[in-house]
Amino acid sequence: MTSSENFLREFHTAHAGATSRAFGRAGSYGRLAACVAPHARVLDLACGDGALLAQLGANAVGIDLTLAELRAVHARAGALAGEHGLGEPPSLACARAQALPFAAHSFDAVTCHLAFMLFDDLPAVVSELERVLVPGGELLALLGGGPTADGDDAFHRFLALLGPRTAPRLGDPRAKSEAGWHELMPSWRVAPFERWTLDLSGSFDDVWAALGASYEVAPESATALEAGLRAATREWGNSIPCKAVAYLARATVNPAD
Repeated sequence: MTSSENFLREFHTAHAGATSRAFGRAGSYGRLAACVAPHARVLDLACGDGALLAQLGANAVGIDLTLAELRAVHARAGALAGEHGLGEPPSLACARAQALPFAAHSFDAVTCHLAFMLFDDLPAVVSELERVLVPGGELLALLGGGPTADGDDAFHRFLALLGPRTAPRLGDPRAKSEAGWHELMPSWRVAPFERWTLDLSGSFDDVWAALGASYEVAPESATALEAGLRAATREWGNSIPCKAVAYLARATVNPAD
């Protein structure tokens, strides 16, 4: 385990489900799930509390570094089973993306919602993905892009209040660009990135659920930051604008010519 992985595991142990609480209203889980072919065998990488996994069908398997998130997957599946009479909970594994506990060619697709840009040793991750995907299999990753480039909303004001970063640098910068993907995956077919705008607008509590879940928010400063953002967004009343940019990145392993 690297220091970054320890940081992420500690964060998600303390805040299991934080990512789905932040982005569940924006529709990104459903949009990503809709990109996967029906009946595909799917590995959901860094599955968190299972928000995407729940929409990927019975052939999906989830993997995450944090046991607390995987317990939340079971809790979500149990609640759905009780409400709708659904079947068995999804298959799960607790492991690193650099050492996937699956046989070669086990999956038709791999999904990853806002986590691929956080992984250490991406060449090892890519090598593992190439191993577990079938020839022609696809990686579909939603990458975080921060606030919109212009305008004034809660996200911009949040960053102005945040001040110097306190969290460790996470991941490999190459994960965030098409050029980086081509470098990391020279034998794959990398598609042009697709820009998504995610609308996180809503009440202050809605907006804070999204922005307050940032890895940049130190626990000791969270209360003051929340109060500062509340004051900075008061002019908008109970309808606070907040938008984020994300990019759908997709690549096909060993594509047939």
